[in-house]
Amino acid sequence: MAGSIKLDTGTDLICGYFLTADAPPVRVSFEEIGAARHRTGGVLWLHFNLASARARDWLEKESGLDEFAREILLDANDDRARLEPFDDGFVAVLSDMQYDFNFEPSDIGALRLFMDAGRIVSCRRHPLKAIDRLRKALGDHGRYSSTAEFMADLIDFLADTLGEVVARAETDLDKVEDTVLAERYQLARQRLGQLRQLIVRLRRHVSPQRAALARLASNKVSWIGEDDRARLGHAIEKFAGVLYDIEALQDRAKVLQDELLARVADQQNHSLHVLAVVTVIFTPMTLISGIFGMNVAGLPGVAGDHASDHAFWWVMLLILLSGVAMLIFLRPRR
Repeated sequence: MAGSIKLDTGTDLICGYFLTADAPPVRVSFEEIGAARHRTGGVLWLHFNLASARARDWLEKESGLDEFAREILLDANDDRARLEPFDDGFVAVLSDMQYDFNFEPSDIGALRLFMDAGRIVSCRRHPLKAIDRLRKALGDHGRYSSTAEFMADLIDFLADTLGEVVARAETDLDKVEDTVLAERYQLARQRLGQLRQLIVRLRRHVSPQRAALARLASNKVSWIGEDDRARLGHAIEKFAGVLYDIEALQDRAKVLQDELLARVADQQNHSLHVLAVVTVIFTPMTLISGIFGMNVAGLPGVAGDHASDHAFWWVMLLILLSGVAMLIFLRPRR
């Protein structure tokens, strides 16, 4: 069966499977959806590409979903993570990493799905990592006795995908820290700013998603048994661990930002200190040179006023002595 699972081609129906507890998954094509919906004894999973007009048309007119569920599945603007129960099912929006995730905050996508006792309808606008990993894993473990069991595996894949991003962010923070220690502050500030933006965006998505998934495990619907509830709880705990790592990473990034700002401020203070010392030392020297540079009558050392041939050197010596005097005056005061 693994050989029949193809890559995500981005067509209208990305994949369709009828899943049972005692048999490999059975592929369902777009044309076979009508017949597959009447099958019993398993879970029908349909995964659509919302970039396809045909897929959107089917969800709007032929899916048989409640209007509230259709609105959430087809909404192109609201990507807030949430889970809403209604009747005997749920409709949810979950955050997932886009397949070409390049460590940019905008590369966080939305997976929209509806679920009830025997059906899962999911959709996305951009290829997503976790859901695609789950789809490919059907060849190794594609036997599900319930929707809740399928969702527990999906939550596991979501947690693993987010965990990889957090681990990479932690590695990048290590590099930023090394850059700070090497006093390459401009490069460190740029990269740290990007990381902090990504971490904040991750937390903004993951925190409400964890709360939403917890509602799935705690809801007393008839098709979630005690075993499935325990499995969902374990998967959500794993998700909570990822959220804890994100919060720890955010705290570390903030501490590193404070350290960077302190070092930059210290460097600026040192530069200002050196400038102030040089200014103080040269102030009397400048004053003396300015006085002797005036073009007024009666200036000592000027020709015609009993000028000495060594007047210039006496002025230079006076300037030098004033600078040395200021340096001696400042030295005990550091």
